[in-house]
Amino acid sequence: MDKVMHELGNTLSDQDVNAVASQHFDAQQVLENKWASELKQVTGIQKHEYQDWVVKLHQDLQKSNNSMQPVFVFVL
Repeated sequence: MDKVMHELGNTLSDQDVNAVASQHFDAQQVLENKWASELKQVTGIQKHEYQDWVVKLHQDLQKSNNSMQPVFVFVL
């Protein structure tokens, strides 16, 4: 883009520069949308994995607490 701006007035017209700038902007928008989508997908996967981990941890703690409860034996 800098190279195009330097050529403004020499070999390129305002319309040429505007066309290149428009193409550059469109390409940047496509790239930004791609990475935003990728980030949203990865974030969703990580959130789901974290939720699964928390649920499993909770279940494991409940199991361990149930197995550690004292057993009372009464002798008469």
